[in-house]
Amino acid sequence: MAKEWVDRFFTGLYGQVLAHQFDEKRSLAQARLVKRLLRARTGQEVLDVPCGQGRLTIPLARMGLRMTGVDLTASFIRKARRLTRKAALRARYDVKDMREIDFDGEFDAALNFFTSIGYASDADDLEFCRRVYRALKPGGRFLVETMNKSWLLSHYRTWKRDVTMGGVRVVEWGHWDARTGRNHSTWVFQKGRRRERHHLVLRLFDGADIRKLLREAGFRDIRLYGHPPVGRLSRHSRRLIAVGVRPPT
Repeated sequence: MAKEWVDRFFTGLYGQVLAHQFDEKRSLAQARLVKRLLRARTGQEVLDVPCGQGRLTIPLARMGLRMTGVDLTASFIRKARRLTRKAALRARYDVKDMREIDFDGEFDAALNFFTSIGYASDADDLEFCRRVYRALKPGGRFLVETMNKSWLLSHYRTWKRDVTMGGVRVVEWGHWDARTGRNHSTWVFQKGRRRERHHLVLRLFDGADIRKLLREAGFRDIRLYGHPPVGRLSRHSRRLIAVGVRPPT
């Protein structure tokens, strides 16, 4: 993992921003979509990795799924546990690098949501997907949701945005590196006298990229979707969803 930016970014003011990026209604709609695409049934074991502050873990638990959430950021896990208790629900949580999960055939399904892949090297992404594969039971499904590189490249401009979320001013700008296939962005957070500056490097995927990654990890019957709204994946889809299956035998 590219800890030179990952650790500092997620343990800083971004945690306050993250809590305000999606309202409860939108999170619930996304959780319902995840459950449908994973074909998850009440009582099944589902892995959310990384789970962040439990934004999807908790509504999926409320839908009757037996949830396990894993995230590298300890403060996120503490908040997820607190929110789960407050909702009178049960879920298992663990603080761990997602490339180091060591489950073995425990889960009926798994999800990696909201551009939570591509943080490090291609080898790291493959290792993570292989570990998810091992974590699943035969026939288990794995859902990945991320930004669609094809959409980004067809709409790309060197951008700058300036918004306030959760009382934190967020200024972001970036550029695309065609040579490495990675997006470079700078984020500046400001809250009162506290100011943080972060440089992020993120691998982005199109449909062919994510299909190739999942196939190399062992997944088959890979289905691709564009969203929002959910439909056929094209270069006009802002985001993509891939669902792969660990073969039954």
